[in-house]
Amino acid sequence: METYQVPKERAKIVLLVPPYEAMDAAVFLSPYAEHHRGQETVADLFRASAPFLPIHDADGRPVLVRKKGVRWVKVTDAEHVEWVYFELKAGAPRTTIRMEFDDGTALVGDIYATTPAGHQRVSDVVNLTGPFLHVEAKDAVYLVNLGHVSAIRIVEETLGHA
Repeated sequence: METYQVPKERAKIVLLVPPYEAMDAAVFLSPYAEHHRGQETVADLFRASAPFLPIHDADGRPVLVRKKGVRWVKVTDAEHVEWVYFELKAGAPRTTIRMEFDDGTALVGDIYATTPAGHQRVSDVVNLTGPFLHVEAKDAVYLVNLGHVSAIRIVEETLGHA
């Protein structure tokens, strides 16, 4: 009996699932997304309602990861696999923020108000985008699980009032 398989593109990521160290992994993207035109993105996978996501660890072994347990996802080749985000952020207002986590660590980066006009304050962006928010740090593009964030501080504001 043959198994029907949908061809998918492998996307490399790095996951942080506390209390463990960050780990290299891969996810598989469908050529067709459910909620927008074109290929599925890493953000689509992490924002989907299913509580567990199949990934492959660095050794190629399959693992089901509980998305609520993931603090952040560092996206490799982000301009390609997060193409929808890069299209949406073009011309959008930017704000530099510091996201603080319960263990005292933080991530500093830029967020873009890809939300509708009239809803482009930092509070709007984080409340309307979740559960995973794109954050552009100096070293990479991250998808940060807002459920792990204890505070967000505005470092440089260009969006408007918080």
